[in-house]
Amino acid sequence: MHRVPCTAMIRTTLLLTSAALLASCAAGRDRAADSDTAAAPPVAQPDRSSIPAEPTLTMSEHGIGPLRIGMSLAEASAALGGALIVPPNADTAACDYVEWRGAPAGVTLMVDAGRLARVDVSLSGVRTANGIGVGDSEEAVQRAYGGRAVVSPHKYEDGYYLAVADPTDTLFALVFETSGGKVTRYRGGRRPQVEYVEGCS
Repeated sequence: MHRVPCTAMIRTTLLLTSAALLASCAAGRDRAADSDTAAAPPVAQPDRSSIPAEPTLTMSEHGIGPLRIGMSLAEASAALGGALIVPPNADTAACDYVEWRGAPAGVTLMVDAGRLARVDVSLSGVRTANGIGVGDSEEAVQRAYGGRAVVSPHKYEDGYYLAVADPTDTLFALVFETSGGKVTRYRGGRRPQVEYVEGCS
């Protein structure tokens, strides 16, 4: 009978044992990976419907956003969370402009006798409560306000002023300036300040 040397038998046994151990470890890792994958909770996606939309500021003859025509400087500053800035050289006892830190682009504030008198809008980002903004047509203004806009020639451009007031409260108005049939800027506030064509004059 042919006898296998002991060293060869030992080597063969070690190789077989090592192979079995390696296979067992690999199977264990696969089972652990499968277990981890099954146990991992799905990544939650944000529910966009529950995220509040950015507030949209609209204009009227009575103000914009939290600001109301007739507010004192202190009241306006409180309404804006302290974002109202009075320039050092501003004459708020008469008529002048103050700054709104973080205001929508193109929005400026006029004060007269220490109170908010009018809001000017010169860019298209802010619309009126009736949906009119810079760039809209004169016809759109008339439609939005039921044909109530009173039209007068523009003092400097080939266009018009379209003034809209509530028939029950004509102390306040919106005034749209147009050129080439389109609104180029507009303002809302108290008369007579809202009708000034050159800022405070």
